[in-house]
Amino acid sequence: MTINLTWDLFIIVFFIVIIAYSFIIGRNQTLKIIISSYIAILAADGLGNIIRRYLLTKAPLTKLFSSVTGIQTLIILKIVIFVSTIVVLVTKGAFDVSMQKEKSSFISLLMTITFAILSAGLIVSTLLLYISGISVIEGVIEIKKINFYEIYVGSYFVRSMINNYSIWFCVPALAFIMTSFLNTED
Repeated sequence: MTINLTWDLFIIVFFIVIIAYSFIIGRNQTLKIIISSYIAILAADGLGNIIRRYLLTKAPLTKLFSSVTGIQTLIILKIVIFVSTIVVLVTKGAFDVSMQKEKSSFISLLMTITFAILSAGLIVSTLLLYISGISVIEGVIEIKKINFYEIYVGSYFVRSMINNYSIWFCVPALAFIMTSFLNTED
């Protein structure tokens, strides 16, 4: 059996790893990862855009960062900020998430699976967005201008995750809000 390494396979494996990890850490920590992801998205995109706009407008830096290598450096910077912010907030963040345990173990399992999938979707789609050079805050979509366009066209999952980023971005928050209303004590 031959397995071709493709972006679709990478995305599937990444989803499976995040979902498995979510089961290991539990629903409350998965929710903490989702909340931390939102903060990390804004921090990474905002800082990356500030660096691009204000620090890279100097003549020598503009030449460097207008090249392919410079664009890749900004992409890597955003990804590093995104991942490190999530790690710092989840491990050292000054907040806790504590949802009530469900009466039914099936409902609890279903909610854990749901939040695990939503967490994976949010993280994977954000990483793909950053790799593609799209800014969440500015909404700049220039996929055709970078080498990522071939991957975008050639991979169903990459295209789907980027095209539906707004869904992956809002559904975890909506699910958290809905479960917060359902879990309130009278």
